[in-house]
Amino acid sequence: MPLALLVKGFYSVMVMTVLSMMWGYVRGLTSGRQSSWMAKMPFYGWIGCLVSVSIAFHLLTAWQVPWVRWELQRARLTPDRDIAVTVQDHQFHLPDEGIRITQGELVRFRVRSEDLTYGFGVFRENGRMEFQMQVVPGHDNDLVWVFSEPGRYSIRSTEYAGPHTWQMHARHTIEVASAQMVAQR
Repeated sequence: MPLALLVKGFYSVMVMTVLSMMWGYVRGLTSGRQSSWMAKMPFYGWIGCLVSVSIAFHLLTAWQVPWVRWELQRARLTPDRDIAVTVQDHQFHLPDEGIRITQGELVRFRVRSEDLTYGFGVFRENGRMEFQMQVVPGHDNDLVWVFSEPGRYSIRSTEYAGPHTWQMHARHTIEVASAQMVAQR
C-alpha cells in the first residue's frame, strides 16, 4: 500500500474520531447534567491515545521525506556538482551554460539573494513541485537534491517578494537526462 494512501487514511480516521469525540463532549456539557470525573475519563483517555498515536505516526513517517535523510547526512555528503544561482530585482540569474543534470546525480543548489527574500522552487513539467527553499538576502542558502526522474524542470519564486513576483518563472531551465541518455551521447 503506498505511503500517501496510508497517510490519507490515517488522517481521515483521526479527524472523524476527534469530531465524534467533540460532539459527544459538547452533548454531555449541554445535557444539563453535572458530569463527574469518571464520565470525563473516556474523553481524556481518547485524547491521550490520539496524541500518542499521532506522535508515533509522525516519527515513523518523517523518515519517508527525502530531504530528511539527506539533511541528517549532509556533513558527510559530497555533491557531484554545485549550481550557483543569484536572485536580484525579481530575476533569477542562472549559469550561462544552462543547468544540465544527470538523473541520480547529487546536486547542491547555492542560491543567493542580493536584495529581498525570495523563494526558489523547482517544478516538474506537470506543475508538481520537486522542492523549494526560502532564499534570505545576505545569507548562504543551499539545498542538496537528487533528481529521480528525467525531464525538464522550471524554476519559480515560491515566496511573495512584491508585485513583480508573478514574473519570476524560468521555464524549462533545468534539464535532467537519464543515465542511459548521457551514455549514448
